[in-house]
Amino acid sequence: MAREVAARLADPENFVVIDPDKRRPGVLAYGELGLVPLYAALDRRDPGAGWHALGHRFLTLALRAGATSRAGLFDGGIAGMGAAAAALRGGTDHYGGLLGRVDAAVSAVPDHDLVSGTSGAALYLLMRPPARKRDDLADALTAGARPASPMPAHRVPAGWAVGERYTDCGLSHGAAGSLAVLALLASQGTVRADGIRALADWLLDVARHDEWGTVWPAGVDERRWHPSPRRASWCYGVPGVARALRLAGEALDEPRYRQAADEAMARLLAAPRAWGLDSLGVCHGLAGLLLMTAAFASGPASTPGGVAPHGDDFATAAEGLFDRLCEAYDGRRALGFEVADAGLLTGAAGIALALLAVTGDVPAMSLFLAA
Repeated sequence: MAREVAARLADPENFVVIDPDKRRPGVLAYGELGLVPLYAALDRRDPGAGWHALGHRFLTLALRAGATSRAGLFDGGIAGMGAAAAALRGGTDHYGGLLGRVDAAVSAVPDHDLVSGTSGAALYLLMRPPARKRDDLADALTAGARPASPMPAHRVPAGWAVGERYTDCGLSHGAAGSLAVLALLASQGTVRADGIRALADWLLDVARHDEWGTVWPAGVDERRWHPSPRRASWCYGVPGVARALRLAGEALDEPRYRQAADEAMARLLAAPRAWGLDSLGVCHGLAGLLLMTAAFASGPASTPGGVAPHGDDFATAAEGLFDRLCEAYDGRRALGFEVADAGLLTGAAGIALALLAVTGDVPAMSLFLAA
């Protein structure tokens, strides 16, 4: 199924974007650059089958378009260019010059989010050999992790009136993304325990509970809790935040974080009425929920004694979500799935990559903080 989608995406006539007037090939989220990790994953599975050549074609197209920001991962920034090249490189020595330039250029910026800021740049560096710059970006993320307001606020939904010290909670634009990246950095030896604890404790503190279990707001300011529609999405909601807490628990060997994450995720998966998903893609659709659920299913036990009280539930849920995505495939559609674009976060490439990721060893899972 993934091979069929990838072959269709190679046909320019099938490469559809939401708004053709804003088409930007160098954007990892929805441009042609986002196809490269899919071709890299297929090349890893079927070396010599021509997938690397297709990935190289789209990487070259993106390079000609150029990056539009210094740090960004998903928004057209140089970290996204590097992430795509690193995925396609695999165990070869390809793209050494390009990756060297990206390594030198990425840096901390005032916006700390995963899509366009420091967290995304740090996630790219996790795909590269250890270097001093990992420490620099970890320090920058930790400096922003103050207990009362743990993230510099640069992302406020349009039309919202927020108070002072507004902090976003989500994985894509907020505290959960920085927490997850710091936890992954710690697993690779760049440990900033104070920053991890500050972010994890803050997320636990702002959590609330409803009939379906734990729920997190879109953001919080000094006056109020800013809700978002309750949905089981990668970008906002329980799956992304719980994944960040799970990674924090594993990084610090802290049962409190692991158990809170597992319980929130288990309660959510048991209540499909609370999912609120309206798409198939990774960002706020079924593929993102599949990636997060599969990550929980493959994680270590959450209790000190090694017992995994929700392990079977996570595995069963992941199998069910996988089946639902496969059933959604329709060969009569140009891109195989009912999606508005071909890209990585909201389109067909992301769905195909998610299906590959949960059925084998696909390093590109790290782009979604699922590995």
